[in-house]
Amino acid sequence: MKKIYFVTTNQYKFEKFTQAISIPGIEIEQLSEETPEIQAPNNRQIAEFSAWFTAQKINLPVITEDVGLYIQTLRGFPGPYLNQIEKWIETDGFLQLLLNKKDRSAYWEYAISYCEPRQTPKTFYTHQKGSIAKEAKGNSGWYMDKIFIPEGQVKTISELLDNREYVRNDDHYLQLKEYLLKLGK
Repeated sequence: MKKIYFVTTNQYKFEKFTQAISIPGIEIEQLSEETPEIQAPNNRQIAEFSAWFTAQKINLPVITEDVGLYIQTLRGFPGPYLNQIEKWIETDGFLQLLLNKKDRSAYWEYAISYCEPRQTPKTFYTHQKGSIAKEAKGNSGWYMDKIFIPEGQVKTISELLDNREYVRNDDHYLQLKEYLLKLGK
């Protein structure tokens, strides 16, 4: 059985990944290790570098994931820097940045990379469109979950999580799964 390491210190992220992906003949194991996050214009490049770096370091096949939020009226800010910015300004800071802004459209970028040692990473990504609410609602999730309303919904991700109604766009997981299945043949 082939073993692939999903590199994250976030247990919730690992659990979500393993719930979404099950591939016969492949065992996915969590590797709790910090990876360098390069400065890059999108999450695809960050996931790709992290996968490449870790695969070379441990000499084993790895998967890394990176997520960012792009707010149109803020020219894509915070983008791939969400993790750091979110800790500094929290939910209220984002609401202040969007005060009196008409265009509240935004999207999440989910990127996942697979890399074997001495190989070029293979990266898959998807976007989940939506908008930023005018006020925070809900209790579950992270800061931005309380103000992001997925396209086709009227509730924030946080409210949907509170009611166990949230379905994340996991197309990037499905793309990776198809790739790994082809590799196994």
